[in-house]
Amino acid sequence: MMKPSMKKYIVAAFVAASMTTVYAQSAVRDTGNIADAYTGASRERRLKKAVSNIINSMVAIPGKNFKMGKYEVTQEQWEAVMGENPSDFKAPNNPVENVSWEDCKKFLEKLNSMPEVKKSGLTFRLPTEKAWEYACRAGSTGDYCKLADGTEITKGTQGEVAWYEDNSGKKTHPVGQKKPNAFGLYDMHGNVWEWCEDLYQAGSPTRVFRGGSWKDRSGICAAGVRSYFYPDFREGYLGFRLAATQNVNR
Repeated sequence: MMKPSMKKYIVAAFVAASMTTVYAQSAVRDTGNIADAYTGASRERRLKKAVSNIINSMVAIPGKNFKMGKYEVTQEQWEAVMGENPSDFKAPNNPVENVSWEDCKKFLEKLNSMPEVKKSGLTFRLPTEKAWEYACRAGSTGDYCKLADGTEITKGTQGEVAWYEDNSGKKTHPVGQKKPNAFGLYDMHGNVWEWCEDLYQAGSPTRVFRGGSWKDRSGICAAGVRSYFYPDFREGYLGFRLAATQNVNR
């Protein structure tokens, strides 16, 4: 007859083995390959892919000497560079959120140190407010952006380009699903607020973010609206977009 202590040991071993199987299956679901979930080589591949996508999605802004990211920085890109994902609404192609201005600076430091970035001749940064608004409007003279066909978005048609209070379902959405503006930039209105480089005002440590988010009313997502908070502030409606300058001596 089996001793009670031996029964406990067998049950414990069975539970441990079962949990190991669950973790392994989870890794397969998340990555498609157990080895990819654990090897440094797979992480390096994902990093190179993310950096390449970032470089190739930068858009030259007409008449200006800077480029702007076609999309908000995604969770997949953030996680590849930083090794973790702080977002509340987790999905690889959704914009990263719940990141502070200081967090963005750390991301930029790591990104700019990558060999692929140095080879490209680009230097990534947060956009200035002036650059952000110019890129957002894309030639519009109204409160919202202009489309490639010359149509200017209004408060009533903002749903064509933005995820905001009326259509977001109280969450972020994958980047690039709405219409782009005339410069080819997506989600400049809504989805997540975007940190900018600037101080909100002289003498204050607070930093600016622009563009509105999934939780805001239409008017809050207008091109000229400014918001701000301390540089260590994080929230599930706050992300960022990259700007870049090209090394002229490249």
